[in-house]
Amino acid sequence: MRGLSGAVTALILVVASVVIALIVVGFAFNLFGNFASQGTNTVTPVGSANIYTKSEPPGITFPSGYTAPSNAVYLVVTINNKGPNVSITSAIIGNQTVIPYQVLLVYSNTTAPTGTSAKPLSGLYIPTGQNTLVIVFTGVKLLTGSSVNVDLNLQNNQVIYLTAYVAT
Repeated sequence: MRGLSGAVTALILVVASVVIALIVVGFAFNLFGNFASQGTNTVTPVGSANIYTKSEPPGITFPSGYTAPSNAVYLVVTINNKGPNVSITSAIIGNQTVIPYQVLLVYSNTTAPTGTSAKPLSGLYIPTGQNTLVIVFTGVKLLTGSSVNVDLNLQNNQVIYLTAYVAT
């Protein structure tokens, strides 16, 4: 039997090294999408957040018959969750620790007067994917016309840090 020549062996080693380097770079820069973050629950805010203190958020139609407590505040935020549903355990809004009252999912609805509707989720969680949520809290005292820091504490020990504008 004849062995491989030195040039062929060197070529195989170079090709293998390049393939390994591309795989390492792909994972390092998350070029493989969900494969790179598999096993972790990456939850990140998208865009700005607003808190409405006096009424339900404008431009969002709530389900008929929906009633929130009289002292409710509404945090409207878009969140991208690249893992499974994750529960919100508590929040810190302007140095006030509170538990969410309810989470509503905002969706497109051509029959709604504003074009968007909100439906209550069956729990206090952030669903998979990129979604706009209305998180309802009670007992929070805020000054309108200012910005406030909001920390959403999740069951997986992750914290989502937001700065929300407080509207009326």
